[in-house]
Amino acid sequence: MHLDELWQRHTRHLKLRRRSPYTLTYYDATARALRAYLETQEHCLRAEAVTVGDLRGFMEHLEAKGLAEGGIDAHYRALKGLFEWAVKDELLDRNPTTRLERIKRPQRLMVTLSGEEYRRMLAVARKSPFRDRETAIVVTLFDTGLRLAEVASLTVEDVRFTDGLIRVIGKGNKERVVPLGQMASEALDRYIRKSRKPRHAFTQHVFLGRVGTPLTRSGVSQVLADLAQQAKVPRAHAAPHAFRRAFAVNYLRNGGDVFSLQHVMGHSNLDMTRRYVNLLPEDLTRVHAQVSPADRMDAAKTGGRR
Repeated sequence: MHLDELWQRHTRHLKLRRRSPYTLTYYDATARALRAYLETQEHCLRAEAVTVGDLRGFMEHLEAKGLAEGGIDAHYRALKGLFEWAVKDELLDRNPTTRLERIKRPQRLMVTLSGEEYRRMLAVARKSPFRDRETAIVVTLFDTGLRLAEVASLTVEDVRFTDGLIRVIGKGNKERVVPLGQMASEALDRYIRKSRKPRHAFTQHVFLGRVGTPLTRSGVSQVLADLAQQAKVPRAHAAPHAFRRAFAVNYLRNGGDVFSLQHVMGHSNLDMTRRYVNLLPEDLTRVHAQVSPADRMDAAKTGGRR
């Protein structure tokens, strides 16, 4: 089977499973990059002829081009997904990614929006010409931890003000409910009733652009980037994923547990949630001050007197 045909069959499989257009684009990027590389190696492009050596060469080629670790890892995951599916569906007899090494990504603290940065962005949003929409976007992201695609696809029917919940269709077309705090609920209600509904009563999406069309993912990102610039917040700190991390960290700081956080964030397993919420240095300092072995031993010795 030609490699192109294998990718095409995989795309049909993803469509039948109702995977998002972004997932299809993600796999297509790897398909095109791999084909271009194999052509430079004068490969026959037969799917069954692809070896782990070919794929290692592809990964080394990406690294030599200067692609960041995260980008290389994305291609790795796409290759694993393709060939594991192909063997499972009996299209191939062997999986060349079985012994393909994953690039070791350096462990760094994730960029997170701080509380002070959130307050500055919220202040700017409240003075914006589109203050109801911008305020609703900022508060909703900070209060719910929704993914960018989930915010962009949110519909009016998804927001259940009476129950204080949002219905979310997440990755893999999985449905979940996410709690909505009072401040976020009020911001969404104000935007929908006052600014949005009178002019666009029959449009289902919550967040709309100036002419009434739904805000795209890039549109939501641009709103955040503009607010960040005015609030003098680094753009990376105001990215949708930085909001999502800020939600997760503050959820735990405020007494939430990691098991309920896993559900709210839509993670399929707890390990994903644990990786997502690396504690910040100030959290570690605060916890250590409470449980410091030396300090507690000294306090016990002196009867709590210092």
